[in-house]
Amino acid sequence: MTTTLKTEKVLSAYQVLSTAKYGKLDDADKIKVWKIARQMKPVAEKFEDDSKSAAEAMKPEGFDEQVRKAQEYERVTRDPQADASQLEMGAAEYAAFQRELRHLNELTYKATREMADKEVTLDFEPISEDAFTKLMNSNDWTMAQALAVGEIIVRE
Repeated sequence: MTTTLKTEKVLSAYQVLSTAKYGKLDDADKIKVWKIARQMKPVAEKFEDDSKSAAEAMKPEGFDEQVRKAQEYERVTRDPQADASQLEMGAAEYAAFQRELRHLNELTYKATREMADKEVTLDFEPISEDAFTKLMNSNDWTMAQALAVGEIIVRE
């Protein structure tokens, strides 16, 4: 079966399938699911690499140092017995950093949106609903995970 999907749907399904257990599937279905995941892998890896690259490109100068300071601020402020007087970042600076972090995430989202919406074509043999039931029984998936996989790999 040839199917055209948005990259983000392939990524979501691959993230679930890449760690899935196949134990309760029949051997033929194990092979089908493995082949489906193998088709999804390069699409998912390319998007993840491109997303990391975009996030890295959008980072302002000194960002990694700000992350370190923010993490230290969070660690110290969670511990009621910690000495906050030595912190390099205060509450106002931490709040400003959180705003900057949200802005960076928005920029990265905008930069990668076109890639996420890009359609890709996969060609694989789908599995039956019975096989999908066995796949779900092999895993402890949430409904969202089951839907992300099921809507792509199950023959209707």
